[in-house]
Parts: sequence; structure tokens; C-alpha cells
Amino acid sequence: MGTCRRRHSVYLDPSGQGSGTDNWHWRLSSIGLRAVGGGTWEPRDPEGCLRRLRRQSPDLDALTLRYVEEALRAFNARAYLSTSVMLGVASERAVELVSRSLIEALDDPATKLEKAIDDPRTSLSGRFSELRKRLEPLRPQLPEGLADTLTLDAVADLVRVARNEAGHPTGVELDEDTAYTHLQVVARYLQTMTALRVFLTDEQLSP
Repeated sequence: MGTCRRRHSVYLDPSGQGSGTDNWHWRLSSIGLRAVGGGTWEPRDPEGCLRRLRRQSPDLDALTLRYVEEALRAFNARAYLSTSVMLGVASERAVELVSRSLIEALDDPATKLEKAIDDPRTSLSGRFSELRKRLEPLRPQLPEGLADTLTLDAVADLVRVARNEAGHPTGVELDEDTAYTHLQVVARYLQTMTALRVFLTDEQLSP
């Protein structure tokens, strides 16, 4: 029963009920209590998590949101490798959209960034590397909170590594706690990337 309580949102509690089974009570586990309590980005409440993401980031790309939804469904089905792969795809989509917005904002299409985005052989790491190079000299023009490339680098690298390990036949296992952490971190990452994309779409930057 202890393992069941840890892994599920609710459980049957026979405590103090004698030998009968007709008056057992449903109880919320610690997981269920966190979900009902509206914990920060609670992946075990997928609908609530998606509502919060839509509310806090209304400009989030529909396709990216779909990948996040798939990741949440996979997580709650305990398909943690699939969770990681979907988060990697969502991250890749976010990088592509920000990159294209930056290219348009700078009105400078003939760049290594555009080549990296258009080349299907370029890895997520390669694409993000080119995006970071183009963003670095523009940091003084970006709003506070959108210029923290160290944070973006760290999250993008986390997703890239997880996706590479999960998306290739390496035999690597992904546990529940790791997948849980990835879901929470990527939600914030996508918020930042969406805000950056919107800013670049609305502003004309100086190269």
C-alpha cells in the first residue's frame, strides 16, 4: 500500500474499518494533495498544468502546446522516455520560432542562423548555439528576464541530453522523478521563449 500511495493520486484507506470492505474511504495521497492544491506546474494534473500554461503564456505556439500535452499524457501513462522525446520536440519548435522571429527582426536573412534552422541535419544543440550567438550582442536591447542566456542554455542542454538519450537505442532508462523535473523546468523555459518570440516580432532591433 505504501508504494501505491506514493505513485497514485488517490488510494483506498481501510484504516479503522475492521474486516469489511464496504466502508473503506478514498483518500488523497501526497501526490493528489499537491495536484489539488495547485502546486507549481504539477504534471500529475495535466489539464490544470495546460490551463496554467495557456493562461500565463497565451501566445504559446499551438503546435508547441500540443507537444507539451503529449509529454504530459506520456508522463501520466508512465512512459517517461516518450515524455522526454516530446519535450525535446517542443523545445526544438520553440528554438525554431524564436530564431525566425530574430531573423525577421534584424532583417538579415543571409546568416548562419537561418542556414542552421533550414538544414534538417542540424541538431537542436547546433541550432540553439547559433541562436545564442545572434542574441548575445543584442542583450542590451532585450527586456530584463529575456536576456538570461545562461538559463536558456542550461534548460536547452538539459532537454537536448534527455531527448538524445531517450530517442536513441542506448538502453538508458528515465525515471519518474527526472521526467517530473523536466516537465516543470520546460514549462518555464517555454514561457521565456514565447515572451522572447513575441518581443522580437513586435520590435525592430539594431544588428
